[in-house]
Amino acid sequence: MNITQTLAITWPEFTDALTYQVTGMLVVFCCLSLLCIILSISGAVAVRLEEKKKAAAEAAKAALAAAAPAPVAAQPVAAPELAPAQVAAIAAGIYDAAASSITPEVVAAIAAAVKVTVGNEARILDIKPVDTTYGQSGRTSIMNSHTLNRG
Repeated sequence: MNITQTLAITWPEFTDALTYQVTGMLVVFCCLSLLCIILSISGAVAVRLEEKKKAAAEAAKAALAAAAPAPVAAQPVAAPELAPAQVAAIAAGIYDAAASSITPEVVAAIAAAVKVTVGNEARILDIKPVDTTYGQSGRTSIMNSHTLNRG
């Protein structure tokens, strides 16, 4: 048996292989079409159910609005205002000009924010700037560990 006889395919074998492949493709396309139809129907049902739920919710809101009295408009609550003298007194109690690098304006802004947010219950004892030397030394050591050896 030579190589040409081994590779040769006869017409009946070719038609059988072609029939098998076409049949497989038809089965796959039919299944995909059936799935498409099922999904379209289930989507339409879901949309209709959602519309019914929205209509029922709107009807309940309308019935509730008809039964309830008209709401009274709420008056906005004004934040307690601090007089400049109060802010200055608060800031003077906190601010130590000789030992701090924070300006009096920043201290006054922090004090006013605490007063408005928390009220009279809070008391600021001290405001200090953050010491960044520890973090800076850590970043410096990391940067120094990344040196290239040129040798």
